Amino acid sequence: MLRDVFQQLLSGSISRRKFLNRLGQLGVGAMAATQLADVFAAVPESEHNVILNDVTGGRITCETLKLWGVQYVFGNTGAYEAGFIDALVDFEDIHYVLGLQEGSVMAMADGYARITGQTSFVNIHSITGTANALGMIVNAWADSSPVVISVGFSERSGENLGVFTETNKLETIPELFTKLSFRSSRVENLGESLRRAFRLASVLPSGPVFLGVPSDVWAGQSKQTSLIPASRTVSTSRIHPDDSDVEQAAQWLVDADNPLLIAGAELPRWGGLAELATISDQLGATVSGDTSSSRSSMGFPSDHPRYLGAMRGPIQTETPFDVVLIAGASRFSLSRRGHPLIPTEAKIIEIGLREEHLVRSYPADLLIYAHAQETLGQLIDAIRTRNPDRSKVNSRSLLAGELKAEKVARRTEVLERVWDSSPIAPERLASEINQAIASNAVVVTEGVSSDAAIWDYMTFDQPGGGRRHLISSGGSLGWGVGAAIGAKLGAPDNQVIALVGDGSYQFAVQALWTAKRFEVPMIIVIFNNLGYQANRWALAGLGGRAAETGHYIGISLDDPQIDHVGIARAYGHEGERVSRARDLGDALKRAVAAEQSGGVYVLDVLVDRRGGGADADWHEKHVPQFSS
Repeated sequence: MLRDVFQQLLSGSISRRKFLNRLGQLGVGAMAATQLADVFAAVPESEHNVILNDVTGGRITCETLKLWGVQYVFGNTGAYEAGFIDALVDFEDIHYVLGLQEGSVMAMADGYARITGQTSFVNIHSITGTANALGMIVNAWADSSPVVISVGFSERSGENLGVFTETNKLETIPELFTKLSFRSSRVENLGESLRRAFRLASVLPSGPVFLGVPSDVWAGQSKQTSLIPASRTVSTSRIHPDDSDVEQAAQWLVDADNPLLIAGAELPRWGGLAELATISDQLGATVSGDTSSSRSSMGFPSDHPRYLGAMRGPIQTETPFDVVLIAGASRFSLSRRGHPLIPTEAKIIEIGLREEHLVRSYPADLLIYAHAQETLGQLIDAIRTRNPDRSKVNSRSLLAGELKAEKVARRTEVLERVWDSSPIAPERLASEINQAIASNAVVVTEGVSSDAAIWDYMTFDQPGGGRRHLISSGGSLGWGVGAAIGAKLGAPDNQVIALVGDGSYQFAVQALWTAKRFEVPMIIVIFNNLGYQANRWALAGLGGRAAETGHYIGISLDDPQIDHVGIARAYGHEGERVSRARDLGDALKRAVAAEQSGGVYVLDVLVDRRGGGADADWHEKHVPQFSS
């Protein structure tokens, strides 16, 4: 009885006066009762457990979302989720974002989580929704996006009774690409299951968590449920490095003839870009982005005097790099077609939290399993105390500056050479986009074979409050447009632009419906090379029959050409096709104006084809029975 009274006070269901009266009835003295009331009053309301009486599983879910600050439910549901959706009617501050297909829904939640750093919530239906969403779950897993994926299924599913959409052990299907994949089988346990899902998704290294919920659990009743708030669930502390490791790393870097700093994938997600820039300034060290194959976000300041951008091959320098700091674990590899990207004799320091990315296919002389931003912050202090030799710093800085100047000169030469190309060069398109969009825009890219041009000719500066870059390393196409919608919901004051290939755009074009329904303004630019160019490169690289005959099977999207803008108009949006380079500037102005007026504008830009087989015009003919 005494415990019930305490819970009622914490939940706000009884007043302080009633609390004191009931304690008196239970034999607690007036002074003791008053002291207890004062103690509980000192606990912030946000840290109180929420006590729910005679409540449905749907209501438990909604109250949990409220406790975790969830504003949006990204969903495409079915009959099994009815208990949750019905309860959501009374929670006007939690907005349901409907998508037409579960892959797009998952991409939206992913984009929202990436831009806000908050755990997002998805609600989809049974095996059918899980199967449709699986590719985007892979992307969220690859990039450590904190997403809770709730999936409803029949209360009899798994009993081999032939229930509609029955799947035995549904939660095992996405198991390889989640931090945890489990089910909540009783309404009394649902609150705790949801709390566990949110906690695991949120804690670093973050990632998606899959929770299956039978229909009778969402629709069922619980006599009493206690919900524990996020403030009493997730720690804000970070994993710190050992002091000795920091001191060793600092000494190696200070003593190095030519250190190389690499901005890994974790820095744009969890911090450390500004700290890495400071270390570069302290040492005069060269900074490289992650390898292009890692497909990490380009968050490091593009105009930093010693930053070279994405690494596509060995960095040629007269003085070999003798110490390499890989900051923020990624898929970085020392090997590229059998050739080392950095000298194998260099001392390698690696910092990161994603264990499966650390020293994946290369050695590390000093491996620091810790939060990169915390480690780099301590490393700044350790370097400062060593008072690096200024002549050495200046010498390194001069060398790094020369490397930067060479990169800029090569990019400038390429841009001048292709400026008037027809079809339009991806380099010119990226350069003109760079000039047209806001300095603090969120740029979501899924350009695939055009990504290199975007990385080279667009500028980013995440730590300086400039442009943010979101990209997926999971490889499942159809992510870009949905992710851009989620990013805009998470950053409503920033311009959002999605740069996608024609193939990836069509993988999830139905996301445009959601953008119209919820009036999500953004710009979409399609780098349209009329085919699956990356696949053609792979075939050409084999030097086999496709290269000999020019018959690149499964590549061409040129006959018939897709009316990408017409499809956008069918969803209620504006747009235009651009085929001449001289028209790009005005078209981009119209796109920006439409976005600023609250709309979506789709630019379908015909870009030139590159690489092996670019001149091949063969494509599959009609199957024999339909040939004339």
